[in-house]
Amino acid sequence: MQIEFRKINERSKYIDIVHTQDSMQILESEETIGLKGELKRVDSKLVQFQGKLHGNLELICVRSGKSFRERIDCDLVLYFSDGVWKTQSQTNNLNLDVIEFFEGFIDFNFILESEVESIRLDYNIQTNIEE
Repeated sequence: MQIEFRKINERSKYIDIVHTQDSMQILESEETIGLKGELKRVDSKLVQFQGKLHGNLELICVRSGKSFRERIDCDLVLYFSDGVWKTQSQTNNLNLDVIEFFEGFIDFNFILESEVESIRLDYNIQTNIEE
């Protein structure tokens, strides 16, 4: 799913996106991942997303090497810029990590794939290990 930057204004725009294996190739069977929350414009080139990342992912335990299913439910605040975000040239003193897009659209498929890969590459430990 993509949303044009120019269609986002100061009024919050609600989004709710859920992907399964059918709609996202990096997901295994029975895995889901989604974003739900609000988008709003912070300034002329900057948009803020505030909401939740949710779903179920198959992860690898770093202790046992076995795969396990983990429920994902975490708050998420992301910033997107329409073009290059130059912190030094901005009038406000926001020190942000910003995802830059260069075609006038925010690509939520790209964002979700990045979040899934980031979670999978993290140091994952299965908390309810059955002996």
